[in-house]
Amino acid sequence: MTLTISDLSPFKRRNAGNEEIHALLDLLPHPTLIASARTGRILFSNGGATELTAFTRKELSELAVSTLLPELVLSERGKQAGALVKRNSQSVAVVTTVSALSGTDQWLALSLESSASTPAGDDNRQRWEALHLLSLASQQPELASAYRQILQAGALLTGARHLVLYTPGADGALQVQAVHGSSVDFPSRLEAQDLAALRVPKMWQPGRSIESQLQRAAHANKLSYLATTPLDLTQPEVGLLAAADEDARPSEELLTLLQILAASAATAALNAQMSNTWRRDAGRLSESEKISTVLHEHMQDGVLFTDTSLRLTELNMAAEAMLGYSQAEVAQRPVHEVLIGTRALLPELEMALQGSEVMELGKRKLLRRDGQEFIALVRLAPIAPNGKTTRLAILISDLSEHEAFHLQTLQMSDRAWLGDVAAIFAHEMQNPLNNISTSLQLMQMSLPENDPGHEQLRTMLEDCERLARYMHSMLGVARGRAHQPEPMDIAEFCRQQVARWRVRLQRKNIKDHLQIAEDIPFIMGDAHALEQVFTNLFTNAMQAMSNQESGLLALNVSRAGDDMVEIVISDNGPGVPEDLRARIFEAFFTTKGGEGTGLGLSITRRIVMAHKGEITLESFPGGTMFKLRLPIAQN
Repeated sequence: MTLTISDLSPFKRRNAGNEEIHALLDLLPHPTLIASARTGRILFSNGGATELTAFTRKELSELAVSTLLPELVLSERGKQAGALVKRNSQSVAVVTTVSALSGTDQWLALSLESSASTPAGDDNRQRWEALHLLSLASQQPELASAYRQILQAGALLTGARHLVLYTPGADGALQVQAVHGSSVDFPSRLEAQDLAALRVPKMWQPGRSIESQLQRAAHANKLSYLATTPLDLTQPEVGLLAAADEDARPSEELLTLLQILAASAATAALNAQMSNTWRRDAGRLSESEKISTVLHEHMQDGVLFTDTSLRLTELNMAAEAMLGYSQAEVAQRPVHEVLIGTRALLPELEMALQGSEVMELGKRKLLRRDGQEFIALVRLAPIAPNGKTTRLAILISDLSEHEAFHLQTLQMSDRAWLGDVAAIFAHEMQNPLNNISTSLQLMQMSLPENDPGHEQLRTMLEDCERLARYMHSMLGVARGRAHQPEPMDIAEFCRQQVARWRVRLQRKNIKDHLQIAEDIPFIMGDAHALEQVFTNLFTNAMQAMSNQESGLLALNVSRAGDDMVEIVISDNGPGVPEDLRARIFEAFFTTKGGEGTGLGLSITRRIVMAHKGEITLESFPGGTMFKLRLPIAQN
């Protein structure tokens, strides 16, 4: 009874090991291969297969079935006659029985039997096999695999036992890329002088002059011939193909056949280059798509695209937000139904389609979907990839915030101009006001003591004093002064300020309390400017406590943790109402009615900010605190 592969139990289950499969395959009487129906590659082989093919089991497991059996059709079951290409590239006729293994549709058993007789047209059959291998070379996933298959086909086509392929290396010299046959030691690289002697197809045989390193190697290995040809006759530097044999004589058509093989190798290299270029371009295209997506989602300017009939095809997220329409709503709608302006845009859109340059339409009033107007900068950009406009891009930049900022700038400019006018007015009013005040004082002195006009003159003099304070404050704001900060002992400065104000405080029945922490560092300050700050804050505190029987003014000096000195000036007055605290530092804002100018705290904040410091207010019923933070002097 003859053992068949279906009788082997490991193929009826899926957990058989490789060693067990090989051992059982060796029990079969015929050379047998196990191949994958899905990939077409050889998986296992028995001893009979290695003996028939001259390949080792490891080598067979790295081959495709089409390399070993070029004519075999794996999808057809049963017997198939054809050729088997052995390791030495020689071809033998075999009959292959293809059958699916039980238990799986993915593995095929290939049982090989040598044919009893050799066909009369064996040479022709061998050449057809070589051409078949050449046709499959272009399907190899890697260029190195394609080169090896071309050399294998070359051995069948030319009968040469040894073939070697050279291609350019990184330094410009030609280097070995693929070899068929292993007994000849070919040079690993060919220098420029070698290429000069091998620029055309050439046949070398013993007895002829040696012109290159390659021919020298052929002579040293006692080869009967060496045939060479460039891969490209117009560019010999792109590569070289050589064929050689120890015993056989070259055929008359050897150089012609070698040029066919060289052309196949050059084509394979070109295909690989084009494939790499395609993959690179595909990568760039993918990157461009990602960039386009980012621009579409994050670009602040609105972009709308139309076709040549001015129907909308696309708009980005910024345009959706500006106009109030979604992409789905506007697709294929006429652009003038979505992009609506107080002036018609359609004529200019038509003109833009006829040109190729970007058109600047300038500022236009556009309408959002809800009817709200906004100012936008509009530009039209025709898209003409091949010189013919295919799309129109409409770019709109929302200038609403810009216009608001411009208006604010104009208002600030007007305020600065008004400040200059106020300064001039205050300066010009000083002399007349002094004259009026002097005249009123003289009139008061000339009146009898009980004259009722004294009361009117006293009121007029108080009004003159109040106007004088206004003028002085206005000049202080308008003129300012160039502060000259220098290292100063802020602790000692605070002691002096409290001492200077103590008598006035006592007259108002206000006690003072000074607390200074140890090791207070010097600050960068202008003593004259800071004296005005303390004067304004002390005056405010005294006025806040004027209606009380007694008061307390406290000053605390400490070092903050961020290279600042903190000075807290507090009083136990009634406090600032919550609704007024946010405006306390505004110019001309006062809580004192006609008695205040509303400029004291505004000037105070400007001085503190000029010192790169901070001033804040904290107030509550029964007390107010002003916190000053001034920078420490750096060594």
